[in-house]
Amino acid sequence: SSDGGPPARPRPAGVGPAAEMAVPHGEVMARHVRAPLLPMRLSAMLAAVVGLVGFCPAGGNWLLQCSSCVDQAYFADDKIKENVRDADLAVLMGQLKQLRVREFDHREDEFYNKFFSKRQLGIMAQEIQPIMPSAVAFLPERRWTNAKGVSNMTKNVMLLRDSHLLMAAIGSLQYLAQKAEYWDTTIEKLDKDMISVVEEQQDNRRKREQMLDQIVRTVAKVEVLQFSHTKTEEGIVRLEADVQRFKTLSDDNHAAVVLGLDDVRNRTVRQDMNIQAFKDEFRASVEREARADLVEKRKDSEAGLEIALVKRSIERLRWEEEQKTILLREEELRKSEDHSSKLHGARVAKEMEKKKALDMELMSEQELSNMRQEDAKQKGEKELLILRLQSDERRAEMGVQEAIEKSKIEEEAKIRAARENEDVNTRHMQAEMQEKRAQMLAAIRQTAEIASSWVYNVYSSPSNLLMGIGSIICCVGGVYLMREMAILLREQLNKRLGRPSLVRKTNRKTFFTEASTWVLRKLRLKKQHGAEFDDVVLHPKLQEQVMRLADATRSAKKRRMPLQHAMFYGPPGTGKTMVAQRFAEYSGLEYAIMSGGDVAPLEEQAVTELHKLFTWVHRSRRGVLLFIDEADAFLASRKGTGMSESLRNALTTMLYHTGTPTSQFMLVIATNRPGDLDSAVLDRLDEAIEFGLPDLDARSQMVQLYFDMYIAKPLSISWRRPPDKEAKVAEGKGPAVADANGVKKGIPPATAPGPVPGTALGPPAPAADPLGADVDESALKEAARRLSGFSGREISKLFTSLQTHVLYGLQRNEKGFKRLPKSMLFEVVDSKVKEHDKTAEMQVSGYNYEMQHSNPPSVPATPQRRKPMEMLPAVVAA
Repeated sequence: SSDGGPPARPRPAGVGPAAEMAVPHGEVMARHVRAPLLPMRLSAMLAAVVGLVGFCPAGGNWLLQCSSCVDQAYFADDKIKENVRDADLAVLMGQLKQLRVREFDHREDEFYNKFFSKRQLGIMAQEIQPIMPSAVAFLPERRWTNAKGVSNMTKNVMLLRDSHLLMAAIGSLQYLAQKAEYWDTTIEKLDKDMISVVEEQQDNRRKREQMLDQIVRTVAKVEVLQFSHTKTEEGIVRLEADVQRFKTLSDDNHAAVVLGLDDVRNRTVRQDMNIQAFKDEFRASVEREARADLVEKRKDSEAGLEIALVKRSIERLRWEEEQKTILLREEELRKSEDHSSKLHGARVAKEMEKKKALDMELMSEQELSNMRQEDAKQKGEKELLILRLQSDERRAEMGVQEAIEKSKIEEEAKIRAARENEDVNTRHMQAEMQEKRAQMLAAIRQTAEIASSWVYNVYSSPSNLLMGIGSIICCVGGVYLMREMAILLREQLNKRLGRPSLVRKTNRKTFFTEASTWVLRKLRLKKQHGAEFDDVVLHPKLQEQVMRLADATRSAKKRRMPLQHAMFYGPPGTGKTMVAQRFAEYSGLEYAIMSGGDVAPLEEQAVTELHKLFTWVHRSRRGVLLFIDEADAFLASRKGTGMSESLRNALTTMLYHTGTPTSQFMLVIATNRPGDLDSAVLDRLDEAIEFGLPDLDARSQMVQLYFDMYIAKPLSISWRRPPDKEAKVAEGKGPAVADANGVKKGIPPATAPGPVPGTALGPPAPAADPLGADVDESALKEAARRLSGFSGREISKLFTSLQTHVLYGLQRNEKGFKRLPKSMLFEVVDSKVKEHDKTAEMQVSGYNYEMQHSNPPSVPATPQRRKPMEMLPAVVAA
């Protein structure tokens, strides 16, 4: 104020001065909570602004007690506010910077000063008026009470508008917050840039160290090579000198040998001449006279001749020995040179190894030193990071504590205010409820009036009534038309974008289906990937072949290599389709099943549908296993004359799409007649796998499986198992059995295959139990033994037939069955065996009806069962 005293704040009755000052003090504390979050250089300015706001009273003039005299800025009624726009925060911040907070003493001894010190902080109204004119108001008079209780009055008093100062302080705080946010963003960006620069510098330093290491290694290698080159040149010089010396010595020896040979040749010629002259003289002397002295002379001449021949041989031996000596000497010299060169090479290699060892040791020491430096650096960074984290945690804890204290103070103030104004709030709420109730009743009344007027207008006028009925009919017709158009549109979209018409079954999944499958596998509610064949029982060799091909396909798909095409052939009902589905799931492929019989009825459209099929296959992201059942229906050999032009074109289209190896799809065909397939189709197949009929072990497992599936579980009929297997089945630990129709769990393992009881190789068959005995494991094994030559599908149909017999017996027997008698089981088994044999016989020789008078007229005659050995040629022929 102009006289230095701040205006007093009115306080409710019963509230002392200390309680009155608690609220401003709490506001100051609440504002100081955010102070540590701003930059340090703003702390002084924020403290000044908060102090400025803290001393301002929250209420209006203490003299004016009516609500109309309170500053309008405190009211939230938007109806009395006009020209609303955002304030210029920068201007407010500049105005607050120019304000001067003063410290002064009150000149008048007012009653107010009895509770507070005369020395107070404040702002002079005369100084703030030119800076912030809107913050100063003029009062015609001011009344105040002195310390003795005497009322005084002052005319024309200037009053500071605390609301304007408060709003200016809030705007300045917003401006500072925006600046602080910009500074924080800039500092964060600079930190990121500095981090990238530091990382780049470290990378450059690491690259320079690597380059220096490479240069050191290169220099060391060059020095080693120079040393080796010098040694090599010295060795070459010594070798050239030795070679020159050897050449000189060889030339000298050659010249000596040539001279020796000339000398020996001359001696030999002279000796020959002497011998020839001696012979001539001897012949002449012999012819001239044959006296005894001539005989003696002849003997002497022969002796001399022999001596000459011996000398000549000695000379020849001497010359040969000299030649050998020369060759030996040259060989020794060559070996000596080789040995010296080897020694030199070994010495050089040893020196190189020593040099290399020294280089490796130096490199290892350098690497150890670098690792120690890096460890020390990481340790320091880790310690610094830990200190930063601890500091942030302490700061966060302090912030949380301050926030808790602030919230406590605010909640206490709210509770106190609500408690003091409880009656006012109650009256206000009751008034609001009554007003809302009245408004709702009025709205309901008005809505009912409008609806009744509409109904009256419609029924009072025939044209309006006809128009309403026509509108309803049009709406119903439109809805019906839209439904039919939606159905037609869905059919067209399925035809153009859905799966082709040739595909009967597929497991192509959408993204959401794959995601749900992944979640179920994570929750162990569905089998994990790779366990598709865990519950499948096959012949060991067949299982090994299938798993080898499945693993190869899985590996080829991961490496994006071409997939192999395969053919599954064998009797019907042996599990070819089921294995193909499990094969695709195990390999990570999608499968699409089509039948070869669906191609022929398409005729000219077969080629188009096949093209659509392969286009659909190539759109798959995971790859497709295309399984063609009964493939011989349209992939038969073209050598026959019965193939139509459309089937020939379909076969050509199939060969076109499968002629090139691809990683997008794998073709698997199934047939019961592999010999009827075209040679070009067989050429495109990489593997051929035969699925045979189940043996005794597999049949035993299937019999127990289907007995539990069709008899025991649905009809609540128990059968006797061994105690150990009862426990396994109850716990669900028995191995599963697979055949052509499906896979189930919890079936006890069958006994190991061995000699069949009742045959020539096995022990004698056990005595038949009474017809009233219950079915147990031995009875099921006996049934499996009798079902020789049955496929899995036939065994399944046998037990569905047994189920019908049991249901018929349950209808006739009111008490029902708790256990199944063996007589019923063996009756159905024998009936199905006879049907099986009759079918095989009809396939061989056809059907000829024979009247059998021994059977009742209502029961059809059944042929006697032929022995298995008698049926074998017929089955093979079929």
